[in-house]
Amino acid sequence: MPALDWKSPFRTLFFAGSAVAASILASCSPSQVNADPDLNAFLQRFSQSVMSHSPEEADALGLSTEAYGGRYQARLDDRSMAVAERTRANRLDRLHELELINRANLSRESQRTYDSMLAVLRNVVAVQQHGYGSASLGWASPYLITYIDGGYADLVKFLTLQAPVRSRADAEDWLKRLDHMDEALRDERRRWEVDLENGAIPPRAIIQRMLDRARGLTPTVPRDHPLIVYFIEQLAQIPDIPEEDITKLVKRATDQVGGPVKAEYEALVKRLEGLNAKSSDDLGVWRLKDGESYYRDVLKLYTTSDMSAKQLHDAGLKLVDQINTQIEPILAEMGQVEGSVGGRLRTLAVDPLYLFPETPEGREALLDAVRERITWAEKSMGRMIINGPKGKVDVREAPRISQNTAPGGYYKAAPLDGSRPATFNINLRSTLDFPMWTIPTLTFHESVPGHHIQAGLARERVNQPLVNYLIAQPAFSEGWALYAEDLADELGAYKDDKLARLGYLQSLLFRAARLVADTGINSQKWTRAEAAAYLSDTVGLSPQEIESEIDRYVIWPGQACSYMVGRETIRRLRTGAQQQLKTTFDIRQFHEVVLAPGPRPLPVLEADVADWVASQRPQPAKK
Repeated sequence: MPALDWKSPFRTLFFAGSAVAASILASCSPSQVNADPDLNAFLQRFSQSVMSHSPEEADALGLSTEAYGGRYQARLDDRSMAVAERTRANRLDRLHELELINRANLSRESQRTYDSMLAVLRNVVAVQQHGYGSASLGWASPYLITYIDGGYADLVKFLTLQAPVRSRADAEDWLKRLDHMDEALRDERRRWEVDLENGAIPPRAIIQRMLDRARGLTPTVPRDHPLIVYFIEQLAQIPDIPEEDITKLVKRATDQVGGPVKAEYEALVKRLEGLNAKSSDDLGVWRLKDGESYYRDVLKLYTTSDMSAKQLHDAGLKLVDQINTQIEPILAEMGQVEGSVGGRLRTLAVDPLYLFPETPEGREALLDAVRERITWAEKSMGRMIINGPKGKVDVREAPRISQNTAPGGYYKAAPLDGSRPATFNINLRSTLDFPMWTIPTLTFHESVPGHHIQAGLARERVNQPLVNYLIAQPAFSEGWALYAEDLADELGAYKDDKLARLGYLQSLLFRAARLVADTGINSQKWTRAEAAAYLSDTVGLSPQEIESEIDRYVIWPGQACSYMVGRETIRRLRTGAQQQLKTTFDIRQFHEVVLAPGPRPLPVLEADVADWVASQRPQPAKK
């Protein structure tokens, strides 16, 4: 892995994290009273309260009706103001309830769970106190509805990708959900109106993207709408439904989509059209009420660190410089010696020599290249991990309904019911988005040894509370996936392929530049032109990729910082363990300590590693 200079602002995170970890370890003294049952009862209550409002997530997880506590297959999430207020109050109550449990009376494993849950609740409560946007367990946005998030987009994806129609009963459940779609859209829009009145209006460019998407999803011809097309396709595959009944079912769906659902989309479009005059070209969250404080809180939520925007920005700049010292020689060897690093990387990215043809054969060749890298990684990972997930990862083309908003590649863990495998989805909007030399690192990040190893193991953990499935820990999960790119390098993935190594270094450069651009926009008041110029000159992204990146930092401020913070933390913990244990250090055991307990805040991870290092040291002989 690249050797980076540790005299950087990331040291602030490391020293702060060490202090938190030390305080965690210091409170691990045994006690006469075991509070584990209290914590387990709390987790059960919390899981039930969270999951009861999340039938859509239950479907995506493949949760059984027994685990959920009843049937949910005909329900949608309640998006009303009343439920949103109850959810906020419930989190405050649960936080207070958790704080009343005596941590010192918990077992070490329960202390880990306690510390993780306490951090999650404190962070989400801090964000939701600002009074606008959305805040879930580990994820937040200052805007309730965006061009990616919101029922107007989410429900179409959910009903066509996550809600199966395999029987007549399924069809009836699907229609009941469709019958409530207009109510869900209306409830969410009413909540959004409150945010708008309080000044949480997205920037003009985001409004325009929302407007484009809302218009595209408005069912002007209901029969051609993705909801109806999907429903008809699913009904055609059910053998025991008479044709006459299919006609009636389709009419019910078409009437609903062409009537109440269409009316809600038209209302949203009209509102968005009127917002253009009120919106601003200023991008950052700094322009919102208490924007600086909000950004501080979402940075804490996403990175689980106390690093300030300035510290993250400076750390990103330093990392960019360090990574560039390794990129420059490769570019020179390729004959790329003039212009910015980003400009030269872009020249190579558009070179036809390194592109897959924009044909069905080219698409299949791209997918085959991904599968080949996964096979290589699976055979090599025994040198790095003790246990991997039982399930394999399948490579698929991403659903076309989300092509315009989905990233180039993304991982989806297998559902709990085993109805489909884990998938690495490739967004084949264009094969030209994937230069051949970028494929290996993208694959390692999203599948093996990246997300599939980490998330697959987490999904297969037994006897964990249901709420764990609803908690995001991006600093851990994305940090591991970025660190996994380093592992591929150590395993020899780029040893004889300088272009693939360039793709690896560009990936690191990209995540370092995200630290700079996210904080630049949301703290230092960068304009779109400034952010675009930086990303172009530094990373070499295409104009379309740059626009998508900038809009991402706007709607999810702070999230892009989680990748490099997590990666650098894992690397630092590994280096520290190696220095302390010397020849007894076992890389496979280290990775077991990192992965086995599942995703958690970085200070909790640090405490776990400190525990392990202490356990591996020779114990003094008893006198």
